[in-house]
Amino acid sequence: MTDGPIFRLLSELEWETAADQKPEVAALAARADAAGARRSRLTRGEHGFHVHISEMPRGFDVPPHTHSVGELMVILDGSIDVSDGTRLGAGDTAIIPADHRYGFTVGDAGVRFLVARTEDAATNLE
Repeated sequence: MTDGPIFRLLSELEWETAADQKPEVAALAARADAAGARRSRLTRGEHGFHVHISEMPRGFDVPPHTHSVGELMVILDGSIDVSDGTRLGAGDTAIIPADHRYGFTVGDAGVRFLVARTEDAATNLE
């Protein structure tokens, strides 16, 4: 690990596949791959941050689930409809505490979002 700043360019990201995911999300990751969704880890704990960026096509459904760690989600482009009825669009944020159950459906324009956590999270799909 470096003590200095780390720079990563969006145009040079390595996108993960279902094979790169933890076993508990393998089926969802395979469905995401088939739909054209993709995810890249921007950080893997460097300087205390676990951050990834995800892109999903319109209509993609992420089922109810929880994470073992709280997260900050920032919608960069497009929109999602959260299971509680909230619609989030570009520039909107969600601060989701650990173990809070939620899901979402991607809006008509697809979505690109960033998630930041202070630890690597376990996911529990319900």
